Amino acid sequence: MAACRRLGARRWLQLLILLLAVLLIVLGCGGRKRPLPGAHEAGERVPDGGSAPVPRPAAPLLIRVGLVAGEERLVLQTSGPCRLLQGSQRRPAGRLAGAVHITLRAAGRRLLWSADGQGGESSLLIVQPLDPRHLLSWSNTPYRGELLIQPVDDRLVLINVVELESYLRGVLPWEMGRQAPEVQAALAAQAVAARTYTVSHLAERAELGFDVWADVRDQVYRGAAGEDSLCDEAVARTAGQVLRHEGQEIEAYYCSTCGGVTSSVEEVWPRPPRPYLRSHPDAIGGAEPFCAGSRRYAWEVTWDGEQLERILQRTLPEYLEYMGTGSRAAWAGERFTPRHGGADRRRPGRLRGLTVAARTTSGRVARLDVAMDAGVYHVRGDRVRWVLVPPDGGPDILWSALFSLDVVPGADGRPARVTARGRGFGHGVGLCQNGALAMAGRGYDFRAILAHYYPGARLEPLAGKGG
Repeated sequence: MAACRRLGARRWLQLLILLLAVLLIVLGCGGRKRPLPGAHEAGERVPDGGSAPVPRPAAPLLIRVGLVAGEERLVLQTSGPCRLLQGSQRRPAGRLAGAVHITLRAAGRRLLWSADGQGGESSLLIVQPLDPRHLLSWSNTPYRGELLIQPVDDRLVLINVVELESYLRGVLPWEMGRQAPEVQAALAAQAVAARTYTVSHLAERAELGFDVWADVRDQVYRGAAGEDSLCDEAVARTAGQVLRHEGQEIEAYYCSTCGGVTSSVEEVWPRPPRPYLRSHPDAIGGAEPFCAGSRRYAWEVTWDGEQLERILQRTLPEYLEYMGTGSRAAWAGERFTPRHGGADRRRPGRLRGLTVAARTTSGRVARLDVAMDAGVYHVRGDRVRWVLVPPDGGPDILWSALFSLDVVPGADGRPARVTARGRGFGHGVGLCQNGALAMAGRGYDFRAILAHYYPGARLEPLAGKGG
C-alpha cells in the first residue's frame, strides 16, 4: 500500500509539472514580450509587435592630421598608461605604465623608439592611451586620440588620429578665436564650415599619409590646447551637420576678412567654378559690408625700391617653381617672358616696374606683371600675395589680393617707392569670418550666415560617416 501511495504521488507530481509547462507556453505566446537587454544600443529589431528597426550608430569618423613632417628626431610625452602598436596591422609592440617620454629617430625606412627602458624598431609606430582621458603631447601641446609616427625619406612624419568632433574642438578657437556668447551663431557657422571642409578634403594629402595639415595649409589645429567652452558648444550644437550641393560635401573655404566682396574660387586658384563659391557683396540690400568693422578691412603696405627688389629676387623664382607643374601650370598660363636670349628666369636681376594687368570679378588682382632685368614675370591669382611679401615680414604674405598699386619712380626710372592700398585679409573665398561675427551680432542665426556665404548649399546630416 505504501508503494502504491508513493507511485500515485509521483504521477500527480508529473501531471502538475506538465500542467505548469503548458500554462507557461500559453502565457508566453499571448503576452507582450519584453525588449532584449541592450537591443536599442545594438541596433537590433525590438520584438514589440512590429516596430521599425533601430539604426546602428555610425562609427566615429577618424581624421588623420599631419602635425609635422621632415623631422629626424621626435620626443612625445604620455600622461598615463599607453599601448604601443606597430605596422599597418597594429601588432603589439609594448606597454608604458604611466607618464613617460618616448624618443623616436629616423633610420632610413624605419624608425627607432625608446621609452621607459623599452625600445624597438618599426616601419610605423602608434601610441594609444589605454584611457582616452590621458592625452598625448608633442612640443608641449596635448592631443586627443592616437599619435602615429612613420618614416618617409629618412625623416619622421607625426600624425594625430582623432575623432572628427574632437578635431573640430581643436580648430575653432584658433580659426575663429574666443568670442562672446552674443555671437555664438558665428561660431556655429564656423563649426559647420570647418567640418564640411574636413570631410571634403579627406585623403587629399594621402601621399603624405594623412588627410589635412594642422596649419594654414588646411585648418589651424592645436589639439586640446586652448579648448574653449563656447567653441565646444558650437561644435556640439551642430554635431554631424555639413553643407552639401547636389549630394556632395562642398569645398567650404573661409577667410578672415573678405574686404567687402567675396571671391569666385576659379579666379583665385586652379579650381573649377562652384555655384556656391561665386563672388558677391558682403552685404544685404546695399548696406555697409558686414566685415567693415574688421581691423584688416583696409590696410596699406609700403616698400622702398631696394627692399622690394630683394624680396622679388627670392619670391619670383619660388613662384615659377610652385606654378610649374600639373594643373597649376595650365591655369597660370605664360609665367615668364624673357627680355633677351639666354635670360635666366632663376636670376631676376633688378626691378624695372610693376603693372596690374588684369583683375577678377571681385576686383582682386588676377595678374601682376613684374618687370625685372631678366624679363617679365606674370603672377597669377592669389599667389601675388606670396610674391609681394611685406618688408617687415608681418604677415609673411600680403594681406589680400584686393589692392591697388602706387609706384613712385626714381631718377633712373626704376621704382623708388611702391605702396599697396588694399582691403581684407585672406583669399576671400567662401565664409568671411569677421562678416559672420557681424551678422551674428545683428541677430542672424548660423543657418542664415551659411546661406549668405555659401548660396545654394544645403545643411544636411553627415549620414553614414560618423560625426
